[in-house]
Amino acid sequence: MKTVIVILAFAIVTVSSHHHHEHDDYVVKTRDDLIKFRDECSNKLNVPAELLEKYKKWQYPEDDVTKCYMQCMFEKFEFFDEKQGFDVHKIHLQLVGAHGPVDHSDETHEKIAKCAAKKPEDTNACAWAYRGGVCFINSNLQLVKSSVN
Repeated sequence: MKTVIVILAFAIVTVSSHHHHEHDDYVVKTRDDLIKFRDECSNKLNVPAELLEKYKKWQYPEDDVTKCYMQCMFEKFEFFDEKQGFDVHKIHLQLVGAHGPVDHSDETHEKIAKCAAKKPEDTNACAWAYRGGVCFINSNLQLVKSSVN
């Protein structure tokens, strides 16, 4: 019986520590990463030059190319997965992590969580990423810009 309790206790500690450290290995991305990801996603999706110029100015028109570009970028930043959706903790780490400790109970985290809401049933992954991304950028634009400068 003692062995079972020890094994169970170890399993609980392992699972909870794994869950807790899941985001701790996230590496805050740099401006160089942003540029590299932008090139990779624009090449993959054949994004026209005039759209790329808009993206560089934080303008994201509501079209299919832009929606999938946003999904690609969020996947490269490790913020989004088409099955799981947005990873609020990683987004928050990216925004605040470069500037100090992250408090996942603060207002920024709440704003991110609202934008990263569950996938609407009538949308595909690109549209889901776009909807969350536009909300996210509108709520935290200065943080987004400063996190990759």
